[in-house]
Amino acid sequence: MRVKDRMRRSLVSLSQSDTLDHALMTLRRFNIRHLPVVEGDRVVGIVSDRDVKKAAPSPFDYPTVEEFRAFTSAVIVKDIMTKEVVTVSPLTPIEDAACLMNQKRIGALPVVQEGLLVGILTETDVLGVMTEMMGATQTASRIEIEISASPGVLTEVIGIVEGQQVEIASLVTLPAREGDRKS
Repeated sequence: MRVKDRMRRSLVSLSQSDTLDHALMTLRRFNIRHLPVVEGDRVVGIVSDRDVKKAAPSPFDYPTVEEFRAFTSAVIVKDIMTKEVVTVSPLTPIEDAACLMNQKRIGALPVVQEGLLVGILTETDVLGVMTEMMGATQTASRIEIEISASPGVLTEVIGIVEGQQVEIASLVTLPAREGDRKS
C-alpha cells in the first residue's frame, strides 16, 4: 500500500502572509490539526494546532473578543510555521511514512510530487490503515498465536485453521521484541 492510496487529496492550506487568527478559524472550521503552508503549489511550511495554541495567548487574557482577535490578526503564519517540513511522495510505502512520523514525532506529512503539494497524510489516516489491517473494522473473532520463526510453521498453522473451515479475515505477523523471546 502506498501513501497515494490513503492520503487526503482535498487540501486546506495557508499562505505565509495569512494571520494566526485565520489559521485558528481554518483549523476549527474544517476540524483538522495540520495546515500546509504553500507558495503557489509548493510547500514552504506547516502549521499544527499545537503551533497555533503555542502562539496564541489565552482569550481569557483579553477583556474582549475584539482585543484577542486584534492580537491574533497581527501575528502572521510565516512567524509560527515549521519551516523544515518533512514530506513524502505519493509512491512512498505507507509503512515507511508511518515510521517517519513515529521517528520524527509528527502528526502529518505533506505529500509532494515533482515539488508540488498533492495531498496530506495524517496520523488518523495511518491509524485507519492499521485498524483495517488488524481486522478491527470487521465483525470477527481474534486469535493470537505465538509460533517459532522456523520455515513452514506459519503455513502449517494456516493449514490447521483452513481445515476447520474458518475464514481468515486478516493475518498479521510481528517479530518478537527483545526480552519477549522465550527459551
